Amino acid sequence: MVRHILVAVSTNPDNSVLKSAIDKARQTGARLTAVYVVDTMPWWAMAGVEYGCLDSIQMVEELERVVERRCNAVFELDAWDIHTQAVTVPLEGGSVGRRIARFAEELDADMIVVGAGQGSKWRFWEERMSDVVARCTRRAVLVTATVDARRDEPADEAAHRHQQARTRSPARAQTL
Repeated sequence: MVRHILVAVSTNPDNSVLKSAIDKARQTGARLTAVYVVDTMPWWAMAGVEYGCLDSIQMVEELERVVERRCNAVFELDAWDIHTQAVTVPLEGGSVGRRIARFAEELDADMIVVGAGQGSKWRFWEERMSDVVARCTRRAVLVTATVDARRDEPADEAAHRHQQARTRSPARAQTL
């Protein structure tokens, strides 16, 4: 039985992950908490301070307020019938995924909803945040696709033929 759902939100203006969590909370009758993990000392802000740009820290704080306002606006429009809350937590070392898993334990959330995300092509050693959350918790994790991660558009003709060939050909394994 799901009584409390934690949804991880980011700076991405796409609210599909948040709306998926609202739908799940409505189905289960659970309360919903949206969390935004803030790195209070990101590398890009520290680089700006190093070169005399003191507005970088204020940019981090403003970004935090923007995400919280966006969550509250979605809650007012789409989740007026659900007990909701939007919180911001500091990173406190480690990765964002680990912090989300730890925060779910602090809140005693039964389920965590995260976006699927996309792996970095040039930083191949980094894991996707959704993979880290799933690995670092024993709670149920619902991974939802964001709009830019979905592939709903029709494939080109070559990709379609390749997919048909793969589904028609029998799978053969070498036996030893």
